[in-house]
Amino acid sequence: MAYLIDEQKLERVYLKSYHTIGRYKYSVDTLIDKPGVSRHHAIIELNENKWFIRDVSTNGIWINDKKLDKNLPYQLFENDKIDFAAPGQNSFVAANLQTECQYLVSQSNNQKVIEVTNQLLLPSEDEPKHIIYYDKLLSYWFLEDLNTSDRQALIDGSIISLMNDQWMFFSATTIAVTKHLECQKAAKPMALEFNVSQDEEDTQLSLNIDHKHLDLGVRSHHYLLLLLARARIQDKDAGLESDVQGWMYRDDLAKALGVQTNHMNIMVHRARKQFVDSGGDDYPEASFLLETRCGRVRLNCKDITIIKGSKLETRMTI
Repeated sequence: MAYLIDEQKLERVYLKSYHTIGRYKYSVDTLIDKPGVSRHHAIIELNENKWFIRDVSTNGIWINDKKLDKNLPYQLFENDKIDFAAPGQNSFVAANLQTECQYLVSQSNNQKVIEVTNQLLLPSEDEPKHIIYYDKLLSYWFLEDLNTSDRQALIDGSIISLMNDQWMFFSATTIAVTKHLECQKAAKPMALEFNVSQDEEDTQLSLNIDHKHLDLGVRSHHYLLLLLARARIQDKDAGLESDVQGWMYRDDLAKALGVQTNHMNIMVHRARKQFVDSGGDDYPEASFLLETRCGRVRLNCKDITIIKGSKLETRMTI
């Protein structure tokens, strides 16, 4: 996380990727209501994994007792002392200038901070009601209600209601906000192979991508993927077109698994996370293996093999 320390209040000021400071209460991110501070006094922004500050004021900014040139970006470093409007006044310290980080800050108590990594179950792993996760396909962070499957996109500075509190989402990152599939490299061929025990108690899964074999082990959510694989194969055998094959409504999938919808949604996200982690930066296509749309889920793979016991149950290629 990235933040300044207000030396007078001894409070943290968390930084958005584009952060404004000044005396105009309704249009700045950090208010300094002091004489000499301009309505719009400073801009702090993240650029190419570095934090910069610009003076857009009337009375100036001092960094380590040296006045900045107006409108010229100055790179901030940790422990830099920043004075607004006059040297030795309205002083802040650049305490942390981390980049590529996401976190939630309580709006009732800014000492309550929750760091967000790849995906986060809230309020806890044991009794989750919401999940925050990054969608590589859309290049957005999302907050999803695990009971209703409703989700909202999170941008830097979003306010969300969680756990009887209001939280601001901070995303200090230089990753582009949007990406388009046509700009990505050509997708590499992917194949899934399921090995399910005769009693269907254990399901092992392997991912083959670009001729590389990845053993994903035995996981409970692999049985969910197996059900989706069977649904896709059944639709193909019935003669349905590829773009409509394999879709299952979340409620139907939960019933087939014998679990609550909340639990099923957690399984979906754990499966997606495993695909994302397995593919890494070399194989981003793996994050697209699970598709969700309008309350439905499907397995987005056109090469599927299912082995039950020691015998081939079915094989599908499109």
